[in-house]
Amino acid sequence: MKPFLKRLRIDWYLAVLIVIFGFLFFFRMHWPNLGSWDEAWYGSIAREMAKSGDFMHSNWNGKPFYDHPPMGFWIMALTYKIFGISEFSTRLPSVVLGILSIILVYLTGTELFKKKAVGFAAALMLGTSVWYVIRVRSGNLDSPFVFFYILTIYLALKSVKNIKLFPLVGLAFGSLMMTKTLVGISALPVMGVIMLPQILKIRKSMLWLLGGIATFCIVVLPWYINHFQSYPDFIDHHFLKIGTRDKTLESYFTLNYTLPLFYLHMGIRKWYYLWILSVGSLIVTLRCIKRNTFIILFWNAVVLYPFLTTDQTHIWHLIPVYVPLSLVTAYGLWELGNLILTVFKHVPVPAARKLIKKYLTETVVTTGYLFAIICIAAIQIKVFYTEVIPTARYITDDVAIALKAAKYDKTIYLDDDFLPMAVFYSGKFMTQMSFELEERHTLVNLFKSNEKNFVVITRSWAVQNLDNENLEYQILDENNSFAIVTRPEQQ
Repeated sequence: MKPFLKRLRIDWYLAVLIVIFGFLFFFRMHWPNLGSWDEAWYGSIAREMAKSGDFMHSNWNGKPFYDHPPMGFWIMALTYKIFGISEFSTRLPSVVLGILSIILVYLTGTELFKKKAVGFAAALMLGTSVWYVIRVRSGNLDSPFVFFYILTIYLALKSVKNIKLFPLVGLAFGSLMMTKTLVGISALPVMGVIMLPQILKIRKSMLWLLGGIATFCIVVLPWYINHFQSYPDFIDHHFLKIGTRDKTLESYFTLNYTLPLFYLHMGIRKWYYLWILSVGSLIVTLRCIKRNTFIILFWNAVVLYPFLTTDQTHIWHLIPVYVPLSLVTAYGLWELGNLILTVFKHVPVPAARKLIKKYLTETVVTTGYLFAIICIAAIQIKVFYTEVIPTARYITDDVAIALKAAKYDKTIYLDDDFLPMAVFYSGKFMTQMSFELEERHTLVNLFKSNEKNFVVITRSWAVQNLDNENLEYQILDENNSFAIVTRPEQQ
């Protein structure tokens, strides 16, 4: 038995990470209903893809969707094919890739700094940043995006030692660019810095570098070429309106950092000030001139900077920043601890210096470092646990009414603002009345119109407006908050 265990060589750091975050990400993740923006929205797109078998074109509510490339929808649609359509299968890809991202951060930290403790600390920091947990436990694109981002960087680091791996970098980077519009482009300069030693040996590396570029093109170009040819407004909508949010070049040189840094603080909480301390210590002690330290600081700056130049940042937009931030913080604290230890070992009192050198061994220092990080991580989890883990499972009134709307083969209007949720749970195309012409902005105007063969999902109190106008109607279904109404003559 003992020889078998020796051969097994369990990485206990990795095992602990998988157990902790396997529980934190999976536990009751299927309990809450899907949210309207963007979770149910993306779920509906993936469902249409799974049903039609058309993996080249994304559609939502009967219209083409090309805000984002389809990688996240491809993964979700495949999950639907295997497990069926549910809250669990909608969130499963995000959860699995979230755990894999934790593992990759651990491996990246270990690869960069040759210290498993630093990789472990970085993984703990990422996994206990509250908004990372929230988005991993949802069916959004953030978790797939972070996974392909860290996979790209990790494979680039490995390719420096073995250039034959570079085609895999092209595959990972292509998948990254096929997950979210333009955001992943920030990985390109980071890869450039990482791959510089191989680029300088261009004659020996040329074939494999070209192989990586070819792999990237194979992954990315078919979808982009198809959409460029299919939709006249594709470039304007996909790249400018969604990709850059219509930012001008000049705006990238105007700092607007108050809100983004506030959101960053709220997203990672107790790690925020430790990150600032770590960045400062790495710069002051000139550790930043070391190649691997420079890589993570440069990565952190490249990902964060665009968010500091806009007031349109939302808290979840900053999640890609968490990965290099975690690596910077973990390594900065490690180096800060070593600096303090070095100072202690040179105290002027010989007896004290002797005791310090005897008892403050590397094992003791590593244990103290990990103990401090684990304590902070535990406090983080304790504080946000009730925020992210539901205590009860129930169906909300808007979901319940959408499920009832599934049986009506009529034009369905929604007199409210939960359109993605209504579309997902009903499985029907719907028209949100607030998106219609001015004369259809209210329930009353719709019933006064010549529209026929329709039903409307509306708030229960809104039906009183029909009474006030002496308009005939029939309630087909209702619950505490909503009603499905139609004209009596339509039945």
